[in-house]
Amino acid sequence: MKAFWQAFDRVIDFMAFLAGCLMAFITLSICYSVIMRYFFQRPPIWVVQTCEYALLWIVFLGTAWVLREKGHVVVDVLYSKLNENAKIWLTLGTFMGAMFACSIVSVIGFFHTWECFKKNIMDVRAITIPKYIVFVIIPIGMVTLVLQFLRMVSEQIYKLRNGV
Repeated sequence: MKAFWQAFDRVIDFMAFLAGCLMAFITLSICYSVIMRYFFQRPPIWVVQTCEYALLWIVFLGTAWVLREKGHVVVDVLYSKLNENAKIWLTLGTFMGAMFACSIVSVIGFFHTWECFKKNIMDVRAITIPKYIVFVIIPIGMVTLVLQFLRMVSEQIYKLRNGV
C-alpha cells in the first residue's frame, strides 16, 4: 500500500506542477493581450476563453495537493473546544462526508464528459473546441480528491484504533 501512496503523491505533485504552469500561462497570455491591445490595437481573441479553461483546470489539478498539504481554510471554533477523541470522530465524519460528496461530483462529471464526447458537443466561441476536453479534468480531479480523503480517513481510523 505504501508504494501506491508514493505513486499517488507523485501524480498529485505533477498535477500541482501543471496547475502552476497554467498559472504562468494565464499571466503571460494576459500580459500579451494587454500589450497587443494598447500598443498595436490588435488584441488576440483567444486569451479570455483559454484563461477561463485554464482557471477551471487549475482548480481540479491542484485541490488534492492542497488537501494533502492541509492548505485549505479551516474554521475551528467548535473543533478547538473538543477533546482529542471527539476531534478524531468529527474529523473522520467530515472526511467521510467530503469523500462521499467528491465521489458524487466525480460520477456526475464523468457522465457529463462522456456525454459531451459521445455527442461531439463543441464550445463555439473564439476558438471551437470539443467540450469534453474542457470538462475531462473534473472527474480526474475529483477522483484524486476521493483518494486523498480516503487516505485521510484511514489515518483517522488508525488514530482511533491505536489511541493516538
